[in-house]
Amino acid sequence: MKYNSDILRRLHHELRDIMREVIRVCDTAGIPYFIQGGTAIGAHFFEDIVPWDDDIDLGMTRENYERFLHEAPALLAEGYTLQEFTTEPNTPFYFAKVRKRNTRFVESEWVGLPIEEGIYIDIFPYDRIPDNRTAERKQRSRVRFWINCFTAKSAWLWRWFGQANNGVVMPKSIISCAVIRLVTLCMSKEQIYSRLHRELTRYNNTNASRYNIVRMPKDMIAATAIESPERRRFGDMEVWAPSDLETYLRNHYGDIQKWLPEDKRLNHAPEILHFGERMATDESERISVVIPLYNKELEVERALSSVINQSLAPEEIIVVDDGSTDGSRAIVERLIEEHPSAHIRLIVQENSGVSAARNRGIREAKGDYVALLDADDMWLSGYIAEVCRLMEYYPDADAYTTAFDIVNDNKRVAAPVPTCEGYVNPAEEALRGRYPIIPSTATLRKATIEAVGGFPEGMRIGEDQWLWASMMQRNATFVFSPMSLVRYWRTASNRSASIYRSEHSRHTIEELYLPSGDATMNEYIARIAIGKGITQSVRGGTEDARRVAEIFAFTRRSRGQLRRLKLLNALPTALRPTVDGLYRAMAWLLKRRGL
Repeated sequence: MKYNSDILRRLHHELRDIMREVIRVCDTAGIPYFIQGGTAIGAHFFEDIVPWDDDIDLGMTRENYERFLHEAPALLAEGYTLQEFTTEPNTPFYFAKVRKRNTRFVESEWVGLPIEEGIYIDIFPYDRIPDNRTAERKQRSRVRFWINCFTAKSAWLWRWFGQANNGVVMPKSIISCAVIRLVTLCMSKEQIYSRLHRELTRYNNTNASRYNIVRMPKDMIAATAIESPERRRFGDMEVWAPSDLETYLRNHYGDIQKWLPEDKRLNHAPEILHFGERMATDESERISVVIPLYNKELEVERALSSVINQSLAPEEIIVVDDGSTDGSRAIVERLIEEHPSAHIRLIVQENSGVSAARNRGIREAKGDYVALLDADDMWLSGYIAEVCRLMEYYPDADAYTTAFDIVNDNKRVAAPVPTCEGYVNPAEEALRGRYPIIPSTATLRKATIEAVGGFPEGMRIGEDQWLWASMMQRNATFVFSPMSLVRYWRTASNRSASIYRSEHSRHTIEELYLPSGDATMNEYIARIAIGKGITQSVRGGTEDARRVAEIFAFTRRSRGQLRRLKLLNALPTALRPTVDGLYRAMAWLLKRRGL
């Protein structure tokens, strides 16, 4: 994850506050500690947190760690909490964290767990490891197994075929996953923790010369380096570090460099990050969010809350109620009352369609940029921050967009998208079967939208792609981020693509087709039109679908879809939904496609 500079600066401020509080507790109780891992790199090279890092790690020998667990709950100031299995049984972490209350920092694998979620620093117990290499490897293997069982007792993190779906655990074979699953079914979490603790501390009563976070081969520290620590500057503090810190780091990381290559600048990539208060920057206050709303009482609170909870707040949130007849409007009104600082505006109009609702919101927007969000969908808390980061790097772009996940029957899969950050050609990407932009991922320059006349009012299907194509024909530039920060609900209620009614618009997809124009753009337009024609045919629009098949018969890159359109249109109208439904279900199973 790449952080927006303002977000990272604020996160570092919070981390230093937590570290300062932990050091105060340690000094008060006389508990020795030392910095380790990336925090030690930061102290050595930067005298502070590594500029791109997002966590702080402290280590303690087992004896001192147990003292910290006993003393810290009573000594921590109000607003801080100790998270460890003995104090919070639902935690998936076998080590301790000190978290700051009223903030949120949640990695994707832990979303939804009933645990404290505040910004944190890690406190690791260091245990002696045997000097004999064979014994060391055996101990580490046993510890990893019990850690994986402990984690799995809180959250199952493996796909069915054994591959881990995060960086917390090692990838496992089918057999290993089966054994871990069996253990978690037969043993309580307390029993697993007891076995893990026994393995971690197995050699603590020996004269072994090294300490280690046992599951981590590189985190070895000589006992002498811990017994005689040295003071190091860290921001505005002085902290304890292993003696001869450079030797410790070289033993860990080899030829460690002051400026690591960008592709190795790793961090914890939270899915949720919030500082407990509204935070805005010059860039975020140039963004107005527009949410069109029509009969989405089941989803609108989720969508609107995802904007309210952004780590960087936009200038305003404009909800355009397009004549809803359910309880959607009341939900928005309640959220306005509950979150006065979120700058939510509700605009009510007669039902005129999604394009008219979006255009109304765009006209009312105060910002230079408009971020679109459908009331079916939601953003992760870092969406606005990532757009602001893109605005810093690519200030001349007309559109900023991110990767997204598709949610289908409560199962989430990654949408096919480009793989690299930077300028993209949406037409070329779409022809390759990738989706660089959908409405809920798009933040657009307001002046560019206005230059093409906004969304095509009265068009019920493909209106978003009409806008992208119109922008491209005016040489608009699109910037894409591969960070997946949007959730698109494929099975949400009242999706426009599931309802076909005749259109009454002065615009058509066909008008975009220029026989002498760019070949890639014409193929993209054909793809849009044929996809729309399939929906029209399924819903009974036989004549509209026939006309599409005739006009775009030239296509070479969408011939499979053209054949599908012709086949559907040749079937009796009553059979078309069933046949197309079977096709879509099969396509989803095989390719996870079919938005």
